[in-house]
Amino acid sequence: MKAAALVGCVRILVSTSTAQNGPAAATSNPFIAAIATIKRSVGSIDCLAVSGTDAKVLKRMGSAFLTSEEADFLTAAHIVIAMQNHANPCLTPAITLAVSDWRPDAPTEQMLWFPFKTADCRVDRSTDVAKCRPSGNLPARIRNSHKAVPVQFAYNNQPDGAQVAFTGFPLEERDPMTFGAHVAAYKIPSGNQQTPELVLDHASLPGFSGSPVFLADGKVIAILLRDGTPEAPGISIARPVSAFREMVGESAQNE
Repeated sequence: MKAAALVGCVRILVSTSTAQNGPAAATSNPFIAAIATIKRSVGSIDCLAVSGTDAKVLKRMGSAFLTSEEADFLTAAHIVIAMQNHANPCLTPAITLAVSDWRPDAPTEQMLWFPFKTADCRVDRSTDVAKCRPSGNLPARIRNSHKAVPVQFAYNNQPDGAQVAFTGFPLEERDPMTFGAHVAAYKIPSGNQQTPELVLDHASLPGFSGSPVFLADGKVIAILLRDGTPEAPGISIARPVSAFREMVGESAQNE
């Protein structure tokens, strides 16, 4: 499936925004409230062309989620590496967040973008996880104009069959999408790769890399890294939080 080109501009808003009402009304799906909460923590990783306070999205690279009120965020390491080594250099790497709640029914979204330096990211190639933070004094501005909502983590391994969901920005979509899945297996691959993986029984799409994988209580248990192989197109591979616990840091909210 060919991704649709993402065209548009986002603008820094100087006024303080207040989040809209919280979780959606009760329903039989236990994930509804968790999804509403996690969407306040996710952002897209973009390459921007900046002019003053306007920014045009040149390419949406993947997904990320906040881990602290200082706006630290986690994403897939291969996204950061691609932004560093891209044949057409990423002019301004940035994380893009909704001002308050995402509004998929609106013609345009009110968004905030915050540039970061890929060279300042902590990149762990063995786990394919990277930790970054917006540049300069921007974390303070996030606290003033966007209430950063860090995720909470659960470090225990989930049993096969456990119900999960993941939220991110596939196919360069403007607004986040959420897919439901189950844990198919927890495994430690053979050979030189000894880092544990979670296998999920649902395919992901390009752009979901860096998305949080979470439980019905909203706690994040993994970061999504890639979809399956051509021989196994109906699965996704995620890295359990226990494999990069040290990278999460003491500033994050944990179990």
